[in-house]
Amino acid sequence: MRRIHLIAFVLLLAGAAPAIAQTASEPASAHPAGWWGGVGGGFSAIRFACEGCGEEQPVYESPAAVVAVGRSIGSRVAFGVEVGAAFPSSKNGLKVTASSIAGMARFYPSQSPFYVKFSLGLSRVRVALPGETPSEIRNGTGIAFGAGYDLRVHRSFALTPYAGWYMSAIGDIASGDAARHDVSWNTWTFGVGLTIF
Repeated sequence: MRRIHLIAFVLLLAGAAPAIAQTASEPASAHPAGWWGGVGGGFSAIRFACEGCGEEQPVYESPAAVVAVGRSIGSRVAFGVEVGAAFPSSKNGLKVTASSIAGMARFYPSQSPFYVKFSLGLSRVRVALPGETPSEIRNGTGIAFGAGYDLRVHRSFALTPYAGWYMSAIGDIASGDAARHDVSWNTWTFGVGLTIF
């Protein structure tokens, strides 16, 4: 009886082995399929500009973070939501928090893991001068363009180097005795993310 069970077990393994080998040898798709999510961090340079500021258009450098979740539609297009934030501060104690939430579309122009990205959404800037309470908060709209490369290191996740540009218009900011009109900010971001498929 045991011999019959052993023979049946060996025959079952022999029959399943080709299917297992074929599945293991199948290459993983270069593009995310179905739902996916990602988190990343990097470097940002934020440049503020405003009407009448003259040469006073400072650039703030700081770490940046981004979180995204989305779903692939077909093999070339993915849609999702992306949240980003940067926390720069100046030498005179001025603290700025720039954050955004946007609808995002990724497009893979070829079979490679390279993609280009477009985003449209809302932004918020919080400006706090030393010793001032409360801080100044302004909301606005923004657009972003970017590119990245999903370097798959496992069937379930990839390392994603990326770069992007974000522009937002937030209107007027009045901090203390100084007023800034038609303020806009541009952010250039470079970093590496982790994409989970």
